[in-house]
Amino acid sequence: MPESLVGAGGWGYFAGGLDVYAQAFHFVEVNATFYRRIPDAMARRWRSRVPADFVFSVKVHREVTHRDNLRASKEARESFAASVRTAGILRAPFLILETPASLAFEQAQLDGLRDLSAMVDGRTRIGLEARAYRQGSLPADVRRAMQREGILDVVDVSQINPRVADESVYTRLFGPGPHNAYEFDDDELRSIDRAGQDAVRAAFTFHGVRMYKDAARLLTFKRTGIFPSVTGQQGLASLTAVLRPDARFPTTKDDLVREHGWKVFDLNEHLRAHASVVLSALPDRTFRRLDEVVRELARATPRASNDEVLAEPEPRPSIGTR
Repeated sequence: MPESLVGAGGWGYFAGGLDVYAQAFHFVEVNATFYRRIPDAMARRWRSRVPADFVFSVKVHREVTHRDNLRASKEARESFAASVRTAGILRAPFLILETPASLAFEQAQLDGLRDLSAMVDGRTRIGLEARAYRQGSLPADVRRAMQREGILDVVDVSQINPRVADESVYTRLFGPGPHNAYEFDDDELRSIDRAGQDAVRAAFTFHGVRMYKDAARLLTFKRTGIFPSVTGQQGLASLTAVLRPDARFPTTKDDLVREHGWKVFDLNEHLRAHASVVLSALPDRTFRRLDEVVRELARATPRASNDEVLAEPEPRPSIGTR
């Protein structure tokens, strides 16, 4: 049976911290290690506060990837060794390298991958998120180096498939929204789930502004085959609940779609979709209050009610074709 790990990028924004997070999820990517070296005693406390089967993943310190640009300098090796030591204490099976989008790989980076990989034993896999190549193909020499060193191609599988074949999949999920402002709807989460179904081990780490909700919804779907409601309401009532906390008025249709269209609401009893599905039906004018938006949508979609389909969502392209 394939192993599937579902979690988020850290527990810092999770109410109750690590102890409560570990009651909801059994996997987390530690991003604090990217910004600072973690004392061994702190790593041991983290490990002691979670169940024995809880899985950590460790993001390598930015000194390795951003200061030294993945060159295996003395300083980079020391910093990488600290991340390896933290991963060992946490019993983390993954060490994740995230290189900046400005870093195109040359021979120095390929040599760095080789030298750093030699510092890790077989219990831990290195994953590389090469942000200069987030879309499209990897350079052939980079792909060969990753295959030779057994390095995972870390991508956002909602946007592109891994380009280096491996029995494991590790994905960092952001979605297409700017500044990580995105929430995955049902169809997208199904596609994300399918991307890991052929792997022996698949790790899904969500990093958007709704990362805990996205992770919980995927986890529920994997356990039950059903996506949970996001608001407990349906149709326009659900959309209203999603918009009310932070929609600011007066505003225009274009602003509503741009600022809130990425959010997910309960389109009907069986389907969660992006708010843009219905907000795009609004006329091009200024709205002074939320109730004006709702009334206009009710007129624009006369079949709509709180328990009927408002609109049919557009067909989703399969992963890797966007």
